[in-house]
Amino acid sequence: MKVKPFIFLLALGAVLSACSKPASLSVFSSSLQIAFSGGEAQISFITNQDWSVSSSQPWLSLSPESGSGSESSQRVMITVSENPGESERSADVTVRAGEMSQVVHVTQSGMPRLSISEFLSKKADKNTWYKLTGQIASIANESYGNFYITDDTGYVYVYGLCEKQVSANDQSFSKLKLKAGDTVTMMTLRSEHNGTPEAGGQIPAYFVSKTEGTYKMGKKVKAASEKWLELPATSASDKQDLLIHYFPGGKRSYAAYWDYDNLVSSWVAYPLCAGNIGTGGRTDSFSLDPLLDRKQQQYNPYAYKAGNGGTYDRGHQIPSADRLDYAVNLETFFGTNMTPQDPGLNSNAWAVLEGKVRDWAKKSDTLYVVTGCTVAGSTTYVLDFDDKHITVPTGYYKALLRLSKGDYSGLGIYFDNKPNDAPSIQKSMTMSLDDLEKKVGVDFFVNLPADVQKSVEAQNPADVAWWWNN
Repeated sequence: MKVKPFIFLLALGAVLSACSKPASLSVFSSSLQIAFSGGEAQISFITNQDWSVSSSQPWLSLSPESGSGSESSQRVMITVSENPGESERSADVTVRAGEMSQVVHVTQSGMPRLSISEFLSKKADKNTWYKLTGQIASIANESYGNFYITDDTGYVYVYGLCEKQVSANDQSFSKLKLKAGDTVTMMTLRSEHNGTPEAGGQIPAYFVSKTEGTYKMGKKVKAASEKWLELPATSASDKQDLLIHYFPGGKRSYAAYWDYDNLVSSWVAYPLCAGNIGTGGRTDSFSLDPLLDRKQQQYNPYAYKAGNGGTYDRGHQIPSADRLDYAVNLETFFGTNMTPQDPGLNSNAWAVLEGKVRDWAKKSDTLYVVTGCTVAGSTTYVLDFDDKHITVPTGYYKALLRLSKGDYSGLGIYFDNKPNDAPSIQKSMTMSLDDLEKKVGVDFFVNLPADVQKSVEAQNPADVAWWWNN
């Protein structure tokens, strides 16, 4: 018996209809959460159709991006880059199979901003990057981008900041046009130098953003408008400016009388007592004074270069140890506080004198100090990093005004700028303030009442027992 063709086709159609399955797509998860540091994750799904995937954001990549249907589960690897922002960000991954589609929502947390103290608590390593923000306190090297930043929790030295992420310092810092007072955000490794924590390092930090600001811990004035007891007389005709630096909060730290011709401060004046000495250590951040342009001052990220008279130390006028709190210790390393000092003086008798002055200050209500240098007749110079000529002083002095329980006493002392290994300060080294004024040509403590000034400046400190019993 013959089967009619139409009956065979109906039977075949019934078999095919029974064997084929409807198109399907099943994605196993509708959302994913990724850490700010980025990384990899998987999207798993089953579909019996040819498929493709796409991302709504360029920071999220997919592999593979297409494939064929299968009865088995299939996976797509997603790769997410590090989120440089502090805000959470999101992307949609769309899986398409035929006319069907499903969306996987991917969110990535923002990078947490560390305080400086939190950053310092991290271990040094060459792989973990941190987002760090702080206000620039001083800039030590404008070529490589070495500077200090501070916030409410502390300070850290940044050893190298570049415009973009690089494997070695490309000296692009100057393009950023950063200055003291600006707030800067950077990505940085946590490094160390001789056991001291740093940002940057052999692999430099790289720039993220900045907020322009102004340096608020100092001001420049033409002559002394303040009536502080430590200030000597100034003159509007001597072409020198008074550079005043402050503690955080506005209390005065020191004033420097800046000589633009010789590129040294004629003197630095400051009050000294146990309270403003404070606690801490040397920052060793030889840096530019934010109150002047680089061309107007010494630029000494490294030691002086020899000029026409050999090599000299970068000698402080207000000693680092007189201002130990980090914020004001930074200020003692400004180029305007440095002078070329004979190393045989700086490390010996001068250091002994500085220590003795601190001892006297701690036993006084306040010790008002003027530390100065004499340059008249000097033909010797050294060179700074820019090859500017820095006059080498012929000598150094300290004028002291001690206030204790309402009584004043004065002491003057002078050293030639040459080796001196005196182990202690002797009466024979000192002189009256009147005699010191005649020797160095400076009128000290002009803001004292006239009768007190006359009496105190005439005193022979060798005859005042307190100086030698303390």
